[in-house]
Amino acid sequence: MQINKTFCSFIGLALACSMILGGCREMERQEQGRNYLSEVKSVNKLVLAQMTISKMATIDDIDLAKAEGMKQMAAGLMDAVKVGNRKAAYSYDTYLKAYVDLSGLTPDDVKVDDATKTITITLPQVQTEFAGRDMEIREDHYRVSGLRSEIDAKERAEIKEKMNAALKQEVEEKSEFRSRLEAEARAKADAYFKALLGSDGYNVIVNFK
Repeated sequence: MQINKTFCSFIGLALACSMILGGCREMERQEQGRNYLSEVKSVNKLVLAQMTISKMATIDDIDLAKAEGMKQMAAGLMDAVKVGNRKAAYSYDTYLKAYVDLSGLTPDDVKVDDATKTITITLPQVQTEFAGRDMEIREDHYRVSGLRSEIDAKERAEIKEKMNAALKQEVEEKSEFRSRLEAEARAKADAYFKALLGSDGYNVIVNFK
């Protein structure tokens, strides 16, 4: 009878230890998962790719055939009778970047499977935005001769704003700019997170929402 009690007590102790160890492993696994999530979220806004887009425009005599209104017509007539010529070409760069916002990731977005040594991360969609532009325009060509007036700061500022407006309109209307940048960003995100999370021997799968 005593032997049975001892045997039962041993079994109960073994079961208790097994439950404790199992609970510890589960807590460790969950803690590890939370660490992966915290590590990814800490990046916050991850810029993955940037594109430089250039625009060029010229300042030239007004073409009388294309003059709009009496003011341009009068200016064109005055230019036509002046000796010399007046022409300049300017360009400047603006920047478009692609990024993912990781601040809203949840535990469901970073899943760790210890059995298969796999981490599956589901990222938000890649977003794009303008990331500034050159402060000054570049002067690629300048020729003012004869009695023609120099191109002044006001004219340069006006042509810069026209170039900026035309460039933004072109980016909005032509999807290939954003599409190419987004594709590059997704490829870099895949490589980045595989390097970041796969160092412990895990196979990392990167998906996008």
